[in-house]
Amino acid sequence: MKKSLLLILSLLLLLPALAAAGGSPATRTYVIKKGDTLWGISQRFIKDPYYWPNLWSNNPFITNPHLIYPGQKVAIYDGRIELVPEFPEPEQPATQPAEKKETPAEPTATTARASQPLPEVQEAITIRTMGGAEGFVSLDQIDNAGTLIDATDNRLMMAAGDTVFCDMKNLADTHPGDTFSLVEVGREVLHPITGEPVGRQIAETGALEVVSVNNSVATARIISSNREIHRSNLLIPFSAPLLEVELKRSDKPIEGVIISAKENKIGIGQHDIIYLDLGTADGLQIGNMVNISRKRKPSEFIVNKTEVELPDVLLGAAVVLTTEEHTSSALVLKSVETLLRGDKVTTVTE
Repeated sequence: MKKSLLLILSLLLLLPALAAAGGSPATRTYVIKKGDTLWGISQRFIKDPYYWPNLWSNNPFITNPHLIYPGQKVAIYDGRIELVPEFPEPEQPATQPAEKKETPAEPTATTARASQPLPEVQEAITIRTMGGAEGFVSLDQIDNAGTLIDATDNRLMMAAGDTVFCDMKNLADTHPGDTFSLVEVGREVLHPITGEPVGRQIAETGALEVVSVNNSVATARIISSNREIHRSNLLIPFSAPLLEVELKRSDKPIEGVIISAKENKIGIGQHDIIYLDLGTADGLQIGNMVNISRKRKPSEFIVNKTEVELPDVLLGAAVVLTTEEHTSSALVLKSVETLLRGDKVTTVTE
């Protein structure tokens, strides 16, 4: 009897704890106001402005971080935030007169989508790139690149501080003070769909600065070296590594594919650098968002359809970091599975 009473008493004492454990972890709800950004919301409620990519990736119904509306709600949990999806309210029967309102109602997320232009984002949303996007050059870049052809002595390898001589494709446009990246050319990159050459993988070996130009060559001084520098290294215009990129809405839908990845990676995931067969000639701009998708294959149990085309599988998203005329680089922001060369990319326009 005593053991039974102790057991019952223990269970009664545990009930409040069990109820608390099974309850909702949400602590409060916040209604988004005009001018709010995912960056600002993350900073305000969990003191971490860089949390917003997680906030975005954990809410799959948001395809573009710009798309948060006045009236939308966020649920604030212990250490995390989730946006609450809005569902349209059922329409009233036609026979029931609409209720008159003395003052205009606050816009909801639904009405904002239907009747209002997108609110201006007052605070620019930027993304940290976690490093440069080097690793690939297009055929156009190779055609316009200079070449390191000699040095002041017979050494096979050069380093920072050495004087070198360069054959420039556009010597007339080369001037003292111009800086160039030195790159070692690697394997040829073929388009995964057409099989045509689109560029080369590269490894950056250093940088140099032009000190003088004569009728035949440019004389330069190597100002940095990452690895051994050899004759035949190519010169491409130097650009400082992009550490942040500001998101920019695409003007039009553009489709292309992933043609390669940094360091020739085969299985691509979050935070990897990818290279696309889209560029400025297609209307692509730095900061544009792209969705990454793949053709969905019908299951073996599909009924009475042999050539049906199912909707593509959405695999992830990326932001454009650099652009050339026909190619570009992008940072993968999120991926739900391994990305591959040939996966489709589509600009986000909404």
